[in-house]
Amino acid sequence: MAELLYKDLSYKLNGIFFEVQNKLGTKFQEKHYLKAICSLLKEQKVPFKTEVSFKLNFNNELLGSFRADMIVDDKILIELKAVDRLTNDHKLQILRYLQALNLELALLVNFRLRPLQIIRVIRGVKSH
Repeated sequence: MAELLYKDLSYKLNGIFFEVQNKLGTKFQEKHYLKAICSLLKEQKVPFKTEVSFKLNFNNELLGSFRADMIVDDKILIELKAVDRLTNDHKLQILRYLQALNLELALLVNFRLRPLQIIRVIRGVKSH
């Protein structure tokens, strides 16, 4: 069931991510990729929100205020990176974001690598 979670929207987003990387390459900061993604989502009339602010709690203790890069169609959290490698800490951060935002699926996208690295993170399922 987890593999089918928002399948059509996930495929559309993957296409957008690859298009952005092919257009911009691998040397930009996350904000440049975000701007290009927003432009394509607007063209395709896909609803989204950027820089979504929220508070994160852990064991009833406030860890602080955070900002997610993007939520698409109120369903999928998008977190953009431009780093040499993604770590388990990146994935754990996304799982906490999903919990705080009450979402099920996130796409962790690393534009620094070629081919583009996209990791699906599903709340309640080990990430891969």
